[in-house]
Amino acid sequence: MSTPLRIILCLALLTPAALLAEPLLVQLPQHRVLSSSETESFEQALVERLAEGLGRSATAALEKDADLRMVADDQPGAAVYYRAAPAALSATEGGLGAWSDLQGQPVCVSDASPYVSLLRTRFAAEPREYPSAAHALIGLKLGECRAVVDDDVLLRDIASLPEWRRYKHLFPALSDAERQLSLVAHDSSQQQRINGLLAQWAAEGQLAELTQEWVDEVAFQAYVLADTLDCH
Repeated sequence: MSTPLRIILCLALLTPAALLAEPLLVQLPQHRVLSSSETESFEQALVERLAEGLGRSATAALEKDADLRMVADDQPGAAVYYRAAPAALSATEGGLGAWSDLQGQPVCVSDASPYVSLLRTRFAAEPREYPSAAHALIGLKLGECRAVVDDDVLLRDIASLPEWRRYKHLFPALSDAERQLSLVAHDSSQQQRINGLLAQWAAEGQLAELTQEWVDEVAFQAYVLADTLDCH
């Protein structure tokens, strides 16, 4: 065996499989679940972990090129990675008391929120979009809106934190507006592998842990933003 060929084979054996495999092309949704900043969210973290489980790297792609899409509707045979219903948070004293009180009121939501249409048509509210869920929460503290509307998964935790004691009036989640998010693969064999991974993670608690990690991350980033504002 020639020396160059021996070197190539050695490098191949030492190179992680994820670097040898084709990258997983993923179409990320416009609305990012549990977004802690303009660019960071739960879904990016989930995709990275999923790609690692498949022995690949992950790259964002357009729908026409994507191996994997993250969709917000029920797809037969697709793996569900997230479920949530809209909830609202308002000031503890002098805030709004119920969903019906949103009429004509400014409401903070994250960018491309799926609840914008609901707020306008069902409650005649005035949604104001912010770069992330963390920014929307700070909009409430700044008095730029009378309530913040986001997933119950997030707002239940936020309402329990001591730093939100002045803004912890939580409206009940709207169960009739619950939504689920799914992972849809272009290839059926890849769909089965993804379904298997998510089922395993759900059974072992890893999916719940990752979700909670990003709930905590949004809360932390909102705390950092609030602390920055207090310093100015």
